[in-house]
Amino acid sequence: MVFKPRHEVISLRLNEDRLALLERHRAALSTRLGRDVSMAETAFLVLEDRAVEVDRAASYSELTQTPTASLDRIRKRWETAHTLSAAEWDLVANYVLISTEEERQELPMRRPAIPSRQSYLAVLDAFEQVYQHRTTPASKHVWLYCTHLGALEDLSPTDAGQRDAVLLTQIAKTRGMLQSAGPWGYPGTIGRCLVLAIRDEGVDSLTLDRILAPYWSALWGLAARGHWIRHDRRPVRARGPMDDDVRQQIHLPEKTTIGDLTVTWTGIGRPELGLILYFGRPRGFSVMFYRYPEFVEFRALLEGLQDGKWYGRHFSGSVTIEAGVKTYEVTGKSSDVWFDLTETEWTTVRDLILADCKRPELARWLWELSQEYGEQG
Repeated sequence: MVFKPRHEVISLRLNEDRLALLERHRAALSTRLGRDVSMAETAFLVLEDRAVEVDRAASYSELTQTPTASLDRIRKRWETAHTLSAAEWDLVANYVLISTEEERQELPMRRPAIPSRQSYLAVLDAFEQVYQHRTTPASKHVWLYCTHLGALEDLSPTDAGQRDAVLLTQIAKTRGMLQSAGPWGYPGTIGRCLVLAIRDEGVDSLTLDRILAPYWSALWGLAARGHWIRHDRRPVRARGPMDDDVRQQIHLPEKTTIGDLTVTWTGIGRPELGLILYFGRPRGFSVMFYRYPEFVEFRALLEGLQDGKWYGRHFSGSVTIEAGVKTYEVTGKSSDVWFDLTETEWTTVRDLILADCKRPELARWLWELSQEYGEQG
């Protein structure tokens, strides 16, 4: 005997306003369908009409229960299939929003600029693409978009074309500012624009996959950083055995010694990566970097400190000249790191580390860390 699956029967207790609304909808459905429609069928059809929206909201809620595991799956799914569900795009956009608004590092107060102008440009371009593919010509969010981007022109309450033109003009102005060769500034809360557009402009997930693919690298870097900000400085890294992690197969280069300087790379229990600088006699001290965000900022310091002062989140640096002799000083803000180097020592350290970072085995390891920690330096 074959048993047919039973359909659940549920009862709803509605207040008078909701009951009146359902009755009005029942009358409208009866007119549209040309037959009587019961209250039960009306309630069912209302749910059917919103099934996709309800499923998306439920899926998003489930993803947020385990954010680290969810984001890790999203990254790996994109790398293998280049496709995400609508709820997964919602989650990525939410962490992009966190990254673009919280703990920003803005020049000249703090270096390097994070998010970078290239990342802001990617978010702006991604938002414009989603907006241009909206399903309804008159977007209900155009006022918010203009506010987030700092548009000053008045918007017409009746002319959707005028509102659209103002928004597109503001997008172009913001893009021009970010692309300029000169100084640039905070472009507004464009992360909020992206979240609203992905969530509410009716663009299906397959279209989102296609139009956002060119911006994935920047969007993911921001999303991973947003996770790092929100979840106790933890990387997007699934818990459990790391046996299949590519870093388990990487052989780090042998230590390098030039003069009094020895540079050693070490896998700290893997998958983290450490760097030890040892200055032999007559100085006899060592410096260790064992956190990825600190290391990438130190690398940025090596590239960016030329003259004057350099202020970062983890380190500050300065160059002083006395009697024609340059001295480079580095101070760690949350560690015991402090050292000063001669110009020759600084050049040796800089050139050696930057060259090492281009070696295939180290470049791959650092790339993996960048995917887990996001944009850091």
